[in-house]
Amino acid sequence: MIELGEPRDTKKTYCGTLMKLTEKNPNIVVVEADLAAASGTWDFRDTYPERFYNVGVAEQNLIGFATGLSLMGKVPFAATFSSFLSQRACDQAVNSVAFNIANVKMVGTYAGLLNEKNGGTHISVEDLAIFRSMPNIVVIDPGDAIEFTKVLEFASTYDGPVYIRHNKGNFPTFFKETYEFKLGKSVLLDDGNDIGLITTGITTLDAIKACEELKSEGISVRHVHMPTIKPIDRKEIVKTAEKLNKIVTVENHSVIGGLGSAVAEVLCEEHPVKLIRLGFQDCFGETATADYLKDKFGISTSHIKKTIKQNL
Repeated sequence: MIELGEPRDTKKTYCGTLMKLTEKNPNIVVVEADLAAASGTWDFRDTYPERFYNVGVAEQNLIGFATGLSLMGKVPFAATFSSFLSQRACDQAVNSVAFNIANVKMVGTYAGLLNEKNGGTHISVEDLAIFRSMPNIVVIDPGDAIEFTKVLEFASTYDGPVYIRHNKGNFPTFFKETYEFKLGKSVLLDDGNDIGLITTGITTLDAIKACEELKSEGISVRHVHMPTIKPIDRKEIVKTAEKLNKIVTVENHSVIGGLGSAVAEVLCEEHPVKLIRLGFQDCFGETATADYLKDKFGISTSHIKKTIKQNL
């Protein structure tokens, strides 16, 4: 059984971690597109005003400016809504960051359905797919605040472009403080024998709850948490496929181009098995609370349980 820790706010985690990292590395800078309230970096601005830049509501400029800083030896963490970062600044991300392998850390806030009441067009159902398709860019969707901290620490020392999802909310943790994030490596949370389950980001917490409830019904799930979408942990995907004949993936994203697609590609190339993908089914989001949206789009605890039971 996985013990859940006290809820931690991702905004405080982001700002607090960057402030600690900045104490060690004076080259770290924060760049915002007038959404510091969303990323939570006001305290960073007040503490390190000379390392904080607000380019205004100009996402393309955000990435172009951050690229320039990186080419001058800085380590910029550039944040805005994940929907804006992946769509409006896509050209700059490709031609300025990816093409030049610029050392820019792009942080997509309010990822997926967590944009909630800001509107259906603000819900980023495509950001993982867009950034995963760009050469040279690492793509990460952390599961809890502890992993988010470790990912930010990794990104600060990694020489190259990284896209990180900043999942808005106050969520219980499932990792211990001793956890070590490793690029391209997944985490086996439960080694069951009935069916495989691969999750990422906020869906991992719902999946943990689903697995515990299924266990009480005599159903054993092999649950793999996959924080790195690119590079994907091919070895673990194949291992799960070899052990079991069915895998379910769950993501806070479209089933097209994200985790489910990445897993499908590996399975097709190396060990084909039945795959069921939960996520946005080729549709946009809606304006509503996260709990309502998770249930509507089929990635809640109850939907994960139902899907697993139907496919045993």
